[in-house]
Amino acid sequence: MQNKKQFKNKFVLVTGSSSGIGFQIAKDFLLEGAFVGIHYHNNPNGAKKLQKFAKNKQCKIFQSDFSNTDEILSFWNKFILWSKGQIDVLVNNASFVKFISFENLSEEEWDKTFHVNLKAPFELSRAAFPIMCKKKSGRIINISSGGWTYGGNKNTFHFGASKAALESMTMAFAKIGAPHNVLVNVIRPGATKTPGHLQRYPNPENFSARNNLIPLKRMAHPSEISNMVLFLASAKGSFITNTIIKVSGGE
Repeated sequence: MQNKKQFKNKFVLVTGSSSGIGFQIAKDFLLEGAFVGIHYHNNPNGAKKLQKFAKNKQCKIFQSDFSNTDEILSFWNKFILWSKGQIDVLVNNASFVKFISFENLSEEEWDKTFHVNLKAPFELSRAAFPIMCKKKSGRIINISSGGWTYGGNKNTFHFGASKAALESMTMAFAKIGAPHNVLVNVIRPGATKTPGHLQRYPNPENFSARNNLIPLKRMAHPSEISNMVLFLASAKGSFITNTIIKVSGGE
């Protein structure tokens, strides 16, 4: 982004920010001057790496297991105490998937997937809404996945269903928020060079074959997803809501 420090004194919450896309989003908001709440589940070292991009107590690290409703709400209360009741941008990025065929999918795994991928964004969005509505200003950006639009596969059946539900929920929140200038959107990334995604293609031939499915013939860099998040959160995104934006290299 060219306008440096455009988020100075803004409070931003990024979930799942200890690695991959979430790490990049949190990093870019810090570099743009925002106060950033950094959430992680089980990667404290990744979250701590973001501190080197922060100045003057610019960030706060929070641990929470989003498969537990009480932990979600406790996490929110800790964040809002740190921010002194402020939130300008909420990025629901945290995500969970366990690759398992639908024949072997347990009710527990199904519930956990929906709890992390859908209920946590719901609870956090609902908590942030009154604050944003009172200020007549706010942005909620939900990170979905391009994979579900192709039906996924039998090993990601539950993940795809949860992301489809997230996009549907986004549309409802956007309609509720529009009269209050609370803008709610979805970013649907395609294949992205994150540690978790790259682990799926340890064989160079498989990696090359995956890239060839993408019209641009490469995976996205996390910064290319983050650029869109910051655009939507900035003044340049002031007339965009209830929108699903694909960042997928044409796939």
